[in-house]
Amino acid sequence: MSKFAVLLIGAVLLVPTIFGQESEETKQEGFSAVAMGTGGSVGGRTIQFDFRVTRYATDEEVQQLALLLKEKGQDELRSAMEKLDAGRINPVGSVGNQIAVARKRREGSNTVITIVTARTMSFAELYNSGRSRDYPFGFLQVTIPDDKKEGTGKVIGAAKIRFDKKKGHYEIESLGNQYVRVVNVRPH
Repeated sequence: MSKFAVLLIGAVLLVPTIFGQESEETKQEGFSAVAMGTGGSVGGRTIQFDFRVTRYATDEEVQQLALLLKEKGQDELRSAMEKLDAGRINPVGSVGNQIAVARKRREGSNTVITIVTARTMSFAELYNSGRSRDYPFGFLQVTIPDDKKEGTGKVIGAAKIRFDKKKGHYEIESLGNQYVRVVNVRPH
C-alpha cells in the first residue's frame, strides 16, 4: 500500500472530518463483503466477512484517542481501544474482532466507513514475541455508492499507528506488503 494511501487512511480516522459525522445515536448497521488478497502471503485468497456497526465515534472521542496516541504512544492507545465497543467484524462462521472505533462520512455521492480494531492476537503470537506484536491494530475502510451498487474498500490486517513529531502527522504502517481489497460490500 502506498505511503500516501496509508497517510490518507490515518487522516480520515484520526482527524475530525469537515463532512460531518453521523449522530452517536445511530441505529445498528450491518454489511457483508469479500476480502481478496492481491499480493504477498495473502495473494489469491478470498474470505467472506460481515461487519456490524452499533455506534459511530464522535469528533471529540476521536480527538481524545489521537491525543492519547500523541502523548502516550501506541500501547496506551491499544489499551484504551480494548475497552471500546462499536460493533463486530468477523469472517463468516467465526467470532472475529470487536470494533473499537467506527467513523462514517459523506464524500460526494458516496458513504465512507472507516473501522479500527484492537486486533486479537493468538497465544502463540504473544508467546513468541514476533514482529507482528508491534502491529496491534486492524483497519477496514469501505466506500459505498449511493446508487445502490456494491461498495469496495481495503483492509490492513495488522498495523501500527504512531505520531511523527518531526512531520507533525499520524502514520499508519502495515505489517509486510500484503494488500487486501474489499469487494461486494452490501448492507444487510
